[in-house]
Amino acid sequence: MAGNGEEDPFKKGAQVEVSLEDDGFRGSWYTANIIRSISKKTQKIYLEFHTLTSGDNSTKPLREAVDPILVRPIPPREARRRFDVSEDLDAFHNDGWWEGIVIAVLDGGRYSVFFRSSREQIEFDESQLRLHREWVYGKWVPPLEDVIDDSQQEEHKK
Repeated sequence: MAGNGEEDPFKKGAQVEVSLEDDGFRGSWYTANIIRSISKKTQKIYLEFHTLTSGDNSTKPLREAVDPILVRPIPPREARRRFDVSEDLDAFHNDGWWEGIVIAVLDGGRYSVFFRSSREQIEFDESQLRLHREWVYGKWVPPLEDVIDDSQQEEHKK
């Protein structure tokens, strides 16, 4: 899947994001590690999720086989940015990144975000948001700008 001598982002042990097709999860992305890359037999990728568990009262991470079309690399974190009304973004909510749209820019670096999938409107701090991107033919759309280095990325996770 990777070209030009680049490392395969979907090999065993790689950290990825996964979109789930189940009701209540559409429009969200969750982090996982690849346990087994694409199986020739099932054409699925086997994953272990970071924040999803295998049952209501379980602490055991959810493991699942998913279609490779639902898997993408972890998007590189970019320098903090301001968002505008009507801009598509992802907001970190309920242990995953959810696709939404800015409906209001508030004071103090806060934003009101509307989620089409759940019809909810929720306020977020700028640190909980990222520009929405799609992984298309091995590239991020829109293209990445001002990618921050690993030391800055650790700061953004806090």
